[in-house]
Amino acid sequence: MDNAIEIVRYSSQKESEWNEFVEKSKNGTFLFDRRYMDYHADRFADHSLMFYRDHELYAVLPANQKGHTFLTHQGLTYGGMVMGESATVSGICQCFNNLNHYLIDNAFQSVVYKAVPWIYHRQPSEEDLYALVNVVHAQLSVRHVSSTINLPNPINWRRDHRYGAHKSLSSGVVVSRSDDFEGFWKVLSDNLQLKYGAKPVHSLDEMRLLHSRFPNHIRLYTASLEGTVIGGTVVYLCGPTAHAQYISASPEGKKRHAIDAIFDLVLKHELAGYRFFDFGKSSDGDGEQLNTTLISQKEGYGARAVCYDWYQWKLQ
Repeated sequence: MDNAIEIVRYSSQKESEWNEFVEKSKNGTFLFDRRYMDYHADRFADHSLMFYRDHELYAVLPANQKGHTFLTHQGLTYGGMVMGESATVSGICQCFNNLNHYLIDNAFQSVVYKAVPWIYHRQPSEEDLYALVNVVHAQLSVRHVSSTINLPNPINWRRDHRYGAHKSLSSGVVVSRSDDFEGFWKVLSDNLQLKYGAKPVHSLDEMRLLHSRFPNHIRLYTASLEGTVIGGTVVYLCGPTAHAQYISASPEGKKRHAIDAIFDLVLKHELAGYRFFDFGKSSDGDGEQLNTTLISQKEGYGARAVCYDWYQWKLQ
């Protein structure tokens, strides 16, 4: 039988303990490292929790609060319970039972929980999905769809992407791993402003800061023509999965199929040892609006669907 679970609210004094646990966990990625999470700490009221069993750290839960709602974590694409290898189904069920009591005692009224997608698990880690339904009686509230490539056993590219990569590389486009974040950020920012009237989630300075903190986890690949960046992608290396955080090309880059050339390099030569490449979600709002043009482009590289699920429950 699992021992009693104690819940402690995260504080900066526990940063090293938190980070060491995440690094050794079975479903955590560097996004849960406090050096990543806290770059935008001023935007969220952090309420992350640490679960101890017999005085040993057993699980952590990156989270913030907004009014009377407890959310895991609004600043992250996913952010469910991060578990150590010793975590068991009964132990995580006990964590969720105690979590409910903790949240009620702290005047929370509802919970929004974003589970870590299975492609980011180093070991099977769906104990929380069982507890969500059977302990706290949560309901699936949002389902986004992402597009993922099984790297050891990929599906063939669509003909237009194969043609685009060949044409791009034969026209003088040079693709390489790069540190020219400034050149790519201009392409990215101009593109987002033109299409959506929006800005990148990260500023250039924020991305430079994160890259300096995680040089082995954040990579930039660019396509250049005569020394000018015309396209690129920022790739996050997250456990067994590489994830495209940003993909963008200038008008000249689109004309010259720069993105096809970039992924010809990245997917075929740069990710040895990784199990999956995740292009990220192509659904907007609460997941109900599918961006068919965007997902078709990703599927053209052989990517297929993986869901990003959110759960919700009321506290009694």
